[in-house]
Parts: sequence; C-alpha cells; structure tokens
Amino acid sequence: MTGLTPTPDGADAPGASGWHVGVQVGSDWSARCFTYPDERPILVLNTSQVGLSLSVLGGVVTANHINFAHSLVQAANEYLIECERLLMDRQADDTSGGAAVAA
Repeated sequence: MTGLTPTPDGADAPGASGWHVGVQVGSDWSARCFTYPDERPILVLNTSQVGLSLSVLGGVVTANHINFAHSLVQAANEYLIECERLLMDRQADDTSGGAAVAA
C-alpha cells in the first residue's frame, strides 16, 4: 500500500487524506463513475443507507491521483478474488456435504 507517510511524531503529513468509513454491503448497492469532457471524474458508491463519492482534491488530476486509482483497482481486484474464493469454497462444501448425507 502506498501513499503519504505520517510525520515522525505520528501526525498526518500536510495534504494527507483523512477518513474512515465501514460499510457492510448487501444487495442494495450501486457503483458508478461519472465522467465529463473537461472535468474530473467522480466515483460514486451507494447503498440504501450510505453514499460515498470519490473525486480529485482541488479539481486538478495529478500523477498522485493516477497512483491512487491504480491502487483502488488493485484492492478491488483482490477483494473480488477473495470473495470468489470464499463463495466457491462454500459451494464446494455444500455440494460435498449434500452427497455425504445422501449416501
């Protein structure tokens, strides 16, 4: 994981982002990216209870924003892979458990 590093005393570096949001996702979600010809994009994640919009601080895209977007894609891909693994493991357990009971 990359990004700004805290200062030696543990404080956030100047210009550091700061927030924490925890969302448990059910079936009531949406994810969209709004793009405009001459403006920064806006990534929007919604559930029925909470919405989150991500956009560029200051309105000007920099190399740091590109790095953030790449990190976001990588983290989302890792999340996807782990969710798929857990679902496939559960389905395999359900299938093998059902066969054992029938025998």
